[in-house]
Amino acid sequence: MEVSEELTGAVFQAVQLAGEQRVLELLKMLLEASLLKNDELTILGNEGMHNVPASFLHGEQYIASSGNLDLSSPDALRRTYVHILTSLASKLRERTWRKIYLIPTGPTTLVLQIKLLVYHITRLSTVDLFYSRGEYCEVELDYRGYLLNGSERNV
Repeated sequence: MEVSEELTGAVFQAVQLAGEQRVLELLKMLLEASLLKNDELTILGNEGMHNVPASFLHGEQYIASSGNLDLSSPDALRRTYVHILTSLASKLRERTWRKIYLIPTGPTTLVLQIKLLVYHITRLSTVDLFYSRGEYCEVELDYRGYLLNGSERNV
C-alpha cells in the first residue's frame, strides 16, 4: 500500500507537535471507534417520510421500507409487512450487533413490528429516535435494569 506525501507530512507534523506516543494513542482510539461503529445499526422504518439529521444515523444504516406502502387491504398490509420484516430479519442475522437504533418513521404498526422483531432476534432493546416540536432526542430504556429490580429508581 502506497502512502501519500500529504498523509506522511501530516503524521510527521503531528508527532512533532504532540509526540509519537500521543499520536499513536490517538490513532488507536480512532481505529477502535471505527471498529465499534461496525457493530451498530440504524434502522429507518420508512425512508422519505422525514429528513433525519446525520448525527442520529449511527453505524450502518438499513432502510426497512420506502415511499408509499400497499396498505389497501388487510391481505396487502400483511404481505407488505411480511416482506419488510423478512428482509430485516436477514439483515439482523448478518452479524452480532452491539447497539441498534430505530428511527420510527412510517406506519405505527410497522414500527412496532420492527421493534419486536429486533428484540426477538437480537435480544437488544432499540434506542428510539423521538421527535417533538422541531427537536430530536434518543430514548434508550433498559427494561432489564428497571423491571428486574422492581423499582423505577433506576430509570
